[in-house]
Amino acid sequence: MEDPIRRHPTRAEQLDLLAGAVADLARPGDAVLDLGCGTGYLGHLLHARRADLAYVGVDRKGESLTAAAANLKPWGASARLVEGDLSDIAAIGGIEGPWRFIVTVLTFHDLDDAAKARTIAWAAGRLAPGGVFLLHDRIRLTEPALFPLQKSIWDRLERIHGEGMRSAADFAAYEHDLGQDNRPATLADYGAWFAAAGLAFQPLHLHGNVALLAGARRS
Repeated sequence: MEDPIRRHPTRAEQLDLLAGAVADLARPGDAVLDLGCGTGYLGHLLHARRADLAYVGVDRKGESLTAAAANLKPWGASARLVEGDLSDIAAIGGIEGPWRFIVTVLTFHDLDDAAKARTIAWAAGRLAPGGVFLLHDRIRLTEPALFPLQKSIWDRLERIHGEGMRSAADFAAYEHDLGQDNRPATLADYGAWFAAAGLAFQPLHLHGNVALLAGARRS
């Protein structure tokens, strides 16, 4: 299965890190909950590493779940797909857990900040002892004075990889490009939300302005 999004040159590396971390830490029979599974690409990566796991994918788009069902056939009965909107995650049935792994990839920037905080709190309450929440998403830039440094990194990525992570002439153009439905949160916001949910928090990998973040249930 080819990555249906791609879009920036570090995505493959960070998804490999996420899937590899789950594969390294999971015990046989552990279950993975994927919030915002789309067409099942992360599920595909996980199955390639650990076919002995169980997988549940959630997405709000029926057409994405139809595609995911076809893409995840190798999982057989070990995969289950659920339609639901993360903006009201408490209303989604059949995903109560507990879970050893809850993961989400490039989904949180579609949620408003209140929904982000609610979803993190919901995940924290449904992690099994020793469970982890892995979140991969864009990080919001907030400092106009530092934007030229970020742009320099984007330009380097484009020179090295032949494609860019993002482009904007200046900070005002960056903010305008985000629009109303593209709402990445700051790293500080994520740290506060994870802490409020009672999770140990740590960024695992940050490249450009895209991060892989981790939270663990405190014993």
